[in-house]
Amino acid sequence: MGTRHARVLASLAALFSFAVLFCYGCGGSSAPQTGALLKSAQDKFNATKSLHFVMTAEHLGQVPSGGYNIVSATGDVQRPDQLKATATVDAGFITTQIQLIIVGNQQWYTDPLTGQFVPTDQFGSYLRIFDPTSGIGSLLTSLKNPSQPSDGSANGTPCWKIKGDITMNQLSPIFGSDVVGDANGTTFCIGKTGNQLLSVVLQGKVLSGDTSQTIRTIYLSKFDQPVTIQTPSV
Repeated sequence: MGTRHARVLASLAALFSFAVLFCYGCGGSSAPQTGALLKSAQDKFNATKSLHFVMTAEHLGQVPSGGYNIVSATGDVQRPDQLKATATVDAGFITTQIQLIIVGNQQWYTDPLTGQFVPTDQFGSYLRIFDPTSGIGSLLTSLKNPSQPSDGSANGTPCWKIKGDITMNQLSPIFGSDVVGDANGTTFCIGKTGNQLLSVVLQGKVLSGDTSQTIRTIYLSKFDQPVTIQTPSV
């Protein structure tokens, strides 16, 4: 009886071990380590040559005097220094849609009155967001008070969500003097397959014209797909 009992217990133990191995990674029970996941996402994002982005801003406040708020933008980035986008801009007295092109140190946008491209120097921060050394990629491993990864999704794609805080000093290389506060309540969403950064959410009064309820969301996709950005004729 003793030998038979031992064999039964051994069989049950083997079945249990098989079940654990079979279910490993299911249901969010095997969340990766926070630091390792953020570093992997940083390496993957910084190595990406091109990407598509969609930005939205909710609960914006009053437009700063002489300034503007970008309500939404959709476009493509070709690293190291090219961007094209269509953006909805609130200038206080008018809300309009513009086209934006950045190539190196040169920027152009479509004049709302004429629809023609004209030179500008007002939108450089939107290219710096995607800079591999000082943009959002650099913030992944310097996130303050990071949470443990939890189940989430970005536009329907399963991801690991990590929440934490980003200081004014960390945001200044991107947005310069427009930064007025910390982004306490930042959320990174990192794909469960491939560890690619899929979305970033910044909350709070971060830039001039924000309120304490402002939420900026950036969705990223179409990694390393061909992008063509041409200098406009002006």
